[in-house]
Amino acid sequence: MVQAVKHLHRSSLTRFTGPVKRMLKSKKWWWLTAILMLISDWSQCIKPQEITVDPPENVGVDDLGHLGQLDIHWTSPVSLTNLTDCSMRYHLEYFNTYQNRWTVIRTVRTWYRAQFDLEKEVRVRISTVLRGACTNGTELKSPFTEMVLPPNNTGPGDSRVQGFGCVFYQKEVMDCTWETGLEEPAHSKHSLYFWHREMEQAEECPQYIHSNGVRTGCTFTRDTLPEFSAFNICVNSSSPKVALRSAFFSLQVQNHVKPAAIEAVHLEAGLDRRLQVHWDLPHESIPSHCLEYEVETSEGVGGQQLLKQRNVTREMTLTFLSMDGAHCFRVRSRVHHYCADRGFWSDWSRWFCHPEQPPGFVSDAVVVCALVIVVIISMVVLSLCGLALWTKCKGREWKTMHFCPLHKLMEYSKGLTACDPFPNKTRRNK
Repeated sequence: MVQAVKHLHRSSLTRFTGPVKRMLKSKKWWWLTAILMLISDWSQCIKPQEITVDPPENVGVDDLGHLGQLDIHWTSPVSLTNLTDCSMRYHLEYFNTYQNRWTVIRTVRTWYRAQFDLEKEVRVRISTVLRGACTNGTELKSPFTEMVLPPNNTGPGDSRVQGFGCVFYQKEVMDCTWETGLEEPAHSKHSLYFWHREMEQAEECPQYIHSNGVRTGCTFTRDTLPEFSAFNICVNSSSPKVALRSAFFSLQVQNHVKPAAIEAVHLEAGLDRRLQVHWDLPHESIPSHCLEYEVETSEGVGGQQLLKQRNVTREMTLTFLSMDGAHCFRVRSRVHHYCADRGFWSDWSRWFCHPEQPPGFVSDAVVVCALVIVVIISMVVLSLCGLALWTKCKGREWKTMHFCPLHKLMEYSKGLTACDPFPNKTRRNK
């Protein structure tokens, strides 16, 4: 009986609590839905208003007389003057004619200096970039403001100087040379002007190079040549007859270095048939760690054999194995790409041979060539002399010759006397 009552109580309680649980569960989801709706309404309320980003204003490009370095400047858009809750930057692009591509700059300043080729168009475009609370953390960018400046080229294109190039010898002296233009009138005059970052204004060449009274180059000393900086050059051509085209160049002097030729190469033979080659550097301003070397090997004397081998190294010593017979070596150097983008090879050193030849030694090949040349020259000279004598003998009057055995025999065969030693006496007898 008691168990029956307990079972009845449990079943009644279950029927009572089931709807209550379902009701509480439904209220829970209702409250969660209400909270989500409130959050959504709140985010809509605090969403910032859309901002229109205008491009920079008063964009300009100024030439300060630096032969290609131009100042680009602009001002902030008036519509964003009072903006405080966003950071404002500028996206600048300019076309680099030296690399034939667009260069991109992000800056907070309202000016920028860039290098241009004044013989080509100057193309610049710039936009405003906003980011911060006013844009809800996203980046907004304005349309571009673009400026294109045409080159100020006067005179025929072929009146421009040609073949311009510079060589920085041992980092001591740099020579820049050129050739006259194809359509350049006679008696034209060339003037070179240069500028770099340590100068306020461009200056004229300190020392011209002349050829037949005409300016064909300029010499710069080391103190006027800063490295790793734009070195701008303009070569003007002037003529009283017609306007001529100016030429502009921009270079970095560390890329035009030519080291001095190596003078001393040492060859040391070991007992294990190894030959060690090492050399001494000339006294110059180029650090040894900035140089690389090329060693040329030849099997023969004086590098006369065609079989050659070349090795490029940064060390100043090379070891060769099994060096049988005569071998000759010569070395040259240039600036390694760790210190410059490019450079010029130095002149070759003279040949150094092992085994060393005594002074005045001449190889068999040289002797044979000399003998062949002497024989050929002798044959030519003898042939010319024989031809001259034959021509002279043919033109003379044979009857006035006192001795002509060969022609006398020929004339006797015809019944004539070709060479009579007493011509006048013969006439009287007749």
